[in-house]
Amino acid sequence: MRDMHGIEPAGSIDSSSGGQYVPAIEPATFRFKGLVMPLSNEDLQYLPEGTYTKQSQKLYTNGERLKVGATFTDTYDNATYTVIQELTHGPIHPVKRYVVESKGVAASR
Repeated sequence: MRDMHGIEPAGSIDSSSGGQYVPAIEPATFRFKGLVMPLSNEDLQYLPEGTYTKQSQKLYTNGERLKVGATFTDTYDNATYTVIQELTHGPIHPVKRYVVESKGVAASR
């Protein structure tokens, strides 16, 4: 597994202004170990969440829990990704899996 640098989506709801979302001034950053790999045909067959693009990949982590919408950079090639959804191995394994999409590239469907 390689080093990854993540940025957690942060912000709050301001009830004094009618429940408007207020982004955080300084988003939280963190480091974790992970590995980005292509989605397999088996992954695509069992995922009910909809259409995936050419930029869709899967991320294996060392148990780090990521939020949907979090972004991270792979230090191997400096590619930036956004977490789209969490996959699961169930309670039998501590490794976490996520569907991620590379940023900075127009997504063709």
